[in-house]
Parts: sequence; structure tokens; C-alpha cells
Amino acid sequence: MDFNYFRKHKYDKLEELTKLTEYDCLVTSYVEADRVKKTSMKIPCKAKWWVCREDEVPEFIGDAPHFNISEDFDGGISQKLIEEGCQKLCIDITGFEIPQLLILIRFLMYRGISKFDAIYTEPNQYKENEDTQFSETLSCVKLLTGYAGPNTSETKNDLLIIAAGYDHSRIIDVANDKKSAKKVLLFGFPPSSPGMFQENILRAHLAETAVGEDCFKNMDLNIFAPANDPFSTAQALKEYLDHSRKDPFTNVYFSPLSSKPQALGMALFYLWMKGNTHPWSIIYPFCSHYIADTASNVSRIWRYEVELPEKG
Repeated sequence: MDFNYFRKHKYDKLEELTKLTEYDCLVTSYVEADRVKKTSMKIPCKAKWWVCREDEVPEFIGDAPHFNISEDFDGGISQKLIEEGCQKLCIDITGFEIPQLLILIRFLMYRGISKFDAIYTEPNQYKENEDTQFSETLSCVKLLTGYAGPNTSETKNDLLIIAAGYDHSRIIDVANDKKSAKKVLLFGFPPSSPGMFQENILRAHLAETAVGEDCFKNMDLNIFAPANDPFSTAQALKEYLDHSRKDPFTNVYFSPLSSKPQALGMALFYLWMKGNTHPWSIIYPFCSHYIADTASNVSRIWRYEVELPEKG
């Protein structure tokens, strides 16, 4: 399996999206952020469906279908796509909370929906630079539904791969949850824009006590993949684990705490490599509040041609 064969497309301006072939349905998450709202206005589609909580349904969506994705259910999106006979699907992943995105992907695979386009609008920079906060108040660290493999009771050689974003508190949360595991950080490099990699390192370094100093004393021990490329992320994870076959890990935990494309890549790696048949699991630090409007400007827009494996 070589994830680099999957196709991606770059657009420098939002107006370029208007030239895309019309989709049967666009699924987008409602958040108060220009790079989500403006993008949704440009993508040609016959129907637009919104992901939002019942107490946050905006008036402007009118009678358009809206769904509340929970920690273990896609809100009925995948079933309705089948009922409506949707053949050409687009998901704007920019505004999704990462657990919502991964749950939706798992349900699409379960329903046999194997292809869709994913749109991601990059931030030009974050409003507070390296001090930007993305979440508040940890509730718990737990396995994501549909991404839990048959973990073994043996833990002497466990591995935790953390896709490290700016939220150093969340890095600490998952690292403390798997204290005995070897920690490896997955960094977004090249970053979405100049300066973000340095900011990312500064924030991640605040979690050094929980993660371990080796990740920062020798950066070559970590994994690197472009922050805007899910397919390179999936390939980087595959290559890292392929190199460990001579001394296999007892349990492997993945935690997607960085960009949405890297979270998508982690999910694609897990599903295509049949993670549920290995002692592999994806864990996430669920919080009581997520902060959506963190970017100051729109940078490039990406379209990923996503393919999912058959149900398994």
C-alpha cells in the first residue's frame, strides 16, 4: 500500500472552487470562522448539509439538513447519504472537531461509501501565533469509536505516536494517559505557512516532561509529514511502523492533535492497514470546549480525493 498514489489538488484563491464539478452534497461543520463560511459559499453543490449541535443551529441555514455528531455516532449522515442516492460527495473538513471527523469517516466506510472529496482551507497564520489556544478543560482521554484494536495486556514495548499541534496541554494529557509507552511526535513539516513549524516546536516543547526529552534532544527520532497532506502523513506512519517489524511493539496508540489533514491521514492509515486487526488504537483527549475561530486569514485551499477500503 502506497498512500502517495492518492491525489490532491491545490487552489490559491477561493474563487477557483466555483469551477469544480457540482457535488450532489456538501457536508460542512458550522463554526464562526471565515475560512469555513466563505469556503462553503464557493463550492458548487445541489445540497448543503451542516454539522452543528442542536442548541447552536444558525438561522441562516434555514431548512437545510443539520446533524449532531456525537462521540460514537455520525448523527445519521451516512444513512441519509444512501437514502438520498448521493453519488458525488464533498466534505469540508476545515471546521470539524477531530473526533467528529474520524467518527464520520468510520461510518462512511461502514455504509460502503468509499469515495469522497475532502476540502481543507489552510490558515495564513493563527491570531495569537504560538500562544493560540484550541481547546479548554479536559474531560477524559479515551479510545475513539471504531478505532480500537485488540490491545494486549502486555505493555512492555508500547508506542504512543502523537500528532503534535499547538495544544501542549492536550499532548500532556495523552502522554500521561500512556505513561509507560515510548513517545514519538509527528510534526507537520513543511508547515502550512512560514513560522508555524517554529511555533509548533515551541508549544510542543512545553510538554517535554510528559513526553520525554529524547523527542527534543534528537529530532530525528520523530516523524515528519506535511501539515496539509493526509496521504503523506499516512505513508510516513506506515514507513515508521514497517521499520519496527524486527522488534514489534506490544500496543500502538495514535493521537491526532495537529491539523485536520494529518488527522485525516491518521484515520486513513488506520483503516487501510486494518488497524482493528492489530493491537492499534486511536485515542483522543475530549474537552468541554473547542475554540474554532483561531485563524486570521485564509491561505491555500486543498482538495483531497479520498478513497476508503471496503468494510472490515
